[in-house]
Amino acid sequence: MNPALWLAAAAVVPLAALFAGAPRYPDRALAAAAVGVAVWFMAVAMAPGWSTFTLGAWVLACGAVAWDLARRSEADGMRLDSEVASRRKKREDLAEQLRRLREETQRWEEEQQRSLAVYGLVKGLSEVLDWDAVRPRLEAALEQHLRIEEYAFYVPEPESGRMIPLMRKRLSSGLGSSWESLEMFWKKGRDRMNPHLVEDGQKLMAVPILHSQEMTGYLAARVPRSADAAQSMEKAVEFVSEIAFALRRVRLFQEVEVLSEIDGLTGVYRRHKLDEKLREETARAKVFRTGYCLMLLDIDHFKRLNDTYGHIFGDIVLKRLGEVLKNAVYETDFVARYGGEEFAILLPRAEAEGVMRKAEQVRSRVEAETFTQAMETVRATISIGIAHFPRDGATPDEIVRRADQALYAAKLRGRNRVVDVAQT
Repeated sequence: MNPALWLAAAAVVPLAALFAGAPRYPDRALAAAAVGVAVWFMAVAMAPGWSTFTLGAWVLACGAVAWDLARRSEADGMRLDSEVASRRKKREDLAEQLRRLREETQRWEEEQQRSLAVYGLVKGLSEVLDWDAVRPRLEAALEQHLRIEEYAFYVPEPESGRMIPLMRKRLSSGLGSSWESLEMFWKKGRDRMNPHLVEDGQKLMAVPILHSQEMTGYLAARVPRSADAAQSMEKAVEFVSEIAFALRRVRLFQEVEVLSEIDGLTGVYRRHKLDEKLREETARAKVFRTGYCLMLLDIDHFKRLNDTYGHIFGDIVLKRLGEVLKNAVYETDFVARYGGEEFAILLPRAEAEGVMRKAEQVRSRVEAETFTQAMETVRATISIGIAHFPRDGATPDEIVRRADQALYAAKLRGRNRVVDVAQT
């Protein structure tokens, strides 16, 4: 073979070593240098001489330089990779910290909103003294704070202390839908004074509301399917503990109210006095073969008035209506607050025609009343249902039921009117 070709190849190999080792492969540069040395040996074997040995020195020097450059480049690359990995790790750590910070901030904001909502609820409950006013505020808090849609909320009845539903929503069957279902649950060995998370098709929270170890209420609610049951239970227990005192206050006031004959807001008799009067008047009418009339009155769209102008305005309307009713009847007639926005008037020995005239006078007087709210003038109307003893029933309960039937008919016929049950 031509020695010149081997010499040319040996001269080119150092350049190959540089390319092979670039940018970060010293092993390749070393291998290429070894190939160059081998080629040089072949050239020496074919044409020894001073130029051949000079070329060998050139091959060794270039191979060493290529290997050194590749080694340094590798070291620099490793340091760069390390710095890139370190910065990537720091960036990922910062992103994770930012995510956690956002989550903590969101939880803090939610907790602050929850605290403000509960504070507002407790403050609102401290300003009301009857269950009718408690109901809408508590309903809003349960749905907005606990995010529950199926529940029943029980409170003690003022007269008997028996637990009755203050409100019930979509919980129509199963555990918690009635107080009797809860009592059966406790008979199985569960402690009624402790909260329970029960698997009843869909998880259900059974949470007593205690104040000084006395039950002031009870919440039964199904856990939403998308919610964490343990967290929902924790929130429910915390929530009821914060409203327990307010509920106890309302209950005590209701118990005091039962002992009083006159309704503090409207100035007319209370429901239990009406019940007593009905029993007395029924017995008297049977003995003397006379009769009496019962009117049931209801303020039309009273909830709308409350929602639009506030509960304080609603109280003003109730108070004024009590004054109008007392001034519209004789001293022998009996006016009572039947419940909420309902009133009752008992008229002894009253004839049907005279009662209709009296009822129309009452309705007209109420319709003529005006109430000022800020710069707005507001009017209210009433619907009246009438029943007579003994024409429409033989017992007080039957007369009340028939009067309520007539009141319902007045509502259906457009409100702001009088209906005798005999006309239905």
